[in-house]
Amino acid sequence: MKKAVHRGRVRLQAYIDPALAERVERFCATTCVTESAVVKSSLDQYLDGTTDATLVLRRLDRLSRSAARTQRDLELLSEAFGIFVRIWFAHVTTIPEEDKRAARKEAESRYRQFVEHIGEQFFGGHRFLDDLPHECVANDAELDGIITTSDLVEKPAEG
Repeated sequence: MKKAVHRGRVRLQAYIDPALAERVERFCATTCVTESAVVKSSLDQYLDGTTDATLVLRRLDRLSRSAARTQRDLELLSEAFGIFVRIWFAHVTTIPEEDKRAARKEAESRYRQFVEHIGEQFFGGHRFLDDLPHECVANDAELDGIITTSDLVEKPAEG
């Protein structure tokens, strides 16, 4: 069905509840905006999925995925540290009392080398976690598509 175009616009007619119509009238009167402008803006936001709630949900989704990655990384590092300590205790021998002073000096020297190496790796851009496989449920574009699709499914069609 072809709709008539007047001044570059198409006329739509919709039925809404009287209470909602009164709210729109009051809003337009207090903000000096036409009802057409309010309806156009509302439809643009609704159809484009750019409402504040949609944008907040997208941001929360990204934050929750980031928190999940951080939790996974922390659990992995905790497990790696636990394994390291277990192996270290299994392979370190008891040091006689007369050799402890030299052992402490050697340990301090090794520790400084370790810290320098960690600093070089960390600030050089390479991380231990980068060597591990990453789980990827979906990228941002796929998640935005899922949100848009779910918004269309959840919104009731009015006639």
